[in-house]
Amino acid sequence: MTANQLRPRTGSRLILTCEHASPDVPQRLGDLGLSDEQRHDHIGWDVGAAIVSDELSLRLSAPAVLSTVSRLVVDCNRRLDDHDLIPVSSHGVIVPANHAVDESERQRRLRDHYEPFHEAIDGALEASPGAALLSVHSFTPDYDNRDFDVGVLFDDYPDHAERLAIALASTGFRVRMNEPYSGLAGLIYSAQSHGRRYQRRYLELEINNVLLRSEPAARAVAANLAQAVAAFSDDWD
Repeated sequence: MTANQLRPRTGSRLILTCEHASPDVPQRLGDLGLSDEQRHDHIGWDVGAAIVSDELSLRLSAPAVLSTVSRLVVDCNRRLDDHDLIPVSSHGVIVPANHAVDESERQRRLRDHYEPFHEAIDGALEASPGAALLSVHSFTPDYDNRDFDVGVLFDDYPDHAERLAIALASTGFRVRMNEPYSGLAGLIYSAQSHGRRYQRRYLELEINNVLLRSEPAARAVAANLAQAVAAFSDDWD
């Protein structure tokens, strides 16, 4: 499976995407030279983000498109010319299998995993002409100045981002704008590229993965997020 599409429907006001939903590695690539613990850490995927996406999709009746391979195989939130598209290292961890990726292997990963994911987002947008995009991610708090719950990442839509941040804060989340990464630095590639191509509004959520490390916890967080996102999704216009 090259893209996991949850609850596809037409006419939705909101489409969810999760670019780092899975830690899975295709069997033909083995373990990438990493331990199981490393592949299931934050370098391999966004811990809990798939569960949050599923719960939001369920509660909001919104289509969701989820990646099905590890970001270490190919990162669906990177440009084709980004040096981290197929990372040779991540947060100081060397990825041995990615040091000798030739052009044939690069093209195979793009064809099998990257392109189908983005084509699925295109299809969801085409099926729902009025829908906006919300990309769902999680972050590790294991660095300085990350003592907060949710980041709202944006570039083209600061007013919409601020309204979503206010809605999230009203439900009890500690919220920051453009943290732990900044959309202004081009770090919301997937949402940005599809949003601009289809002239749709787009934002990205980054959730502290401390809140998401069990399925019940992640679904509870998503339930609280849904209140804010539901109130906000009607305000895309």
